[in-house]
Amino acid sequence: MKKALLVGINQYPDPRNNLNGCINDVNDMSDFLIKQKQFNKADIKRITDEQATKANIMEGLSWLVNGAKAGDQLFFQYSGHGAQMPTQSKKGEPDKLDEVICPYDFDWTDATALKDKEFNKVFAQMPKGVEFIWVSDSCHSQDLSREFAMPIPGIFKVRSMVPPLDIAERVMFIKASPGAVIQDLPKAVKMLNLALISGCKSNQESADAVFNKRANGALTYFLLQSLNDKKDKPGSLRELVLTVNKSLQKIKYPQQPQIEGSETLVNGLFF
Repeated sequence: MKKALLVGINQYPDPRNNLNGCINDVNDMSDFLIKQKQFNKADIKRITDEQATKANIMEGLSWLVNGAKAGDQLFFQYSGHGAQMPTQSKKGEPDKLDEVICPYDFDWTDATALKDKEFNKVFAQMPKGVEFIWVSDSCHSQDLSREFAMPIPGIFKVRSMVPPLDIAERVMFIKASPGAVIQDLPKAVKMLNLALISGCKSNQESADAVFNKRANGALTYFLLQSLNDKKDKPGSLRELVLTVNKSLQKIKYPQQPQIEGSETLVNGLFF
């Protein structure tokens, strides 16, 4: 069985948060999976823009993994905003930071953020032998020393939401506190039976850019460029991510895509 869930969000309720290349990302990936990896169109679910609520994404993830068994190939892509926000303790005091992805209805509350615990709930029971690749072309967190990841004029936007002032102040306070703990998605999924390719390090931003007069996420664009390279195809997911990093370095983009997960999958092919 080959199944894919592709989530892309260009349009958010607040127009200031809108992006440009996320729908192209999922369309391009869908075409690649169908033409190059023999996925059936009927087994690829796309959720975009206002349909990409937290509830709908979670429902899509359940559809993706339902009935999975050894030998199946599953793929999940998220292209959209990421953010960093305080985790609340039982007493309501922030005790650490969570890196999250931002569904269409994200409003800086736990109820609307997609955190590691939601992904763990879906993925933890994944049978061994399933090939599960997750690509997240988003900012998993913000480097607050760079004024909350404001876009560089004329170059690209970043896929990281600017938090409200009260959230920003709390995040800055936590980061400055001795012993602050940051719970990031790559580390959270490290022991799960999947491979996660993320757009950047936890303190960097992923670019929403333009290549050949067409909008794309920088990770997705160079990922597909490498996968479609007939002369010099990467031998493993780890090599694929290294190749993407080299391509980004050549054009002086600061983001550094990362890979985490099962060693078997990380050292294996892209399907």
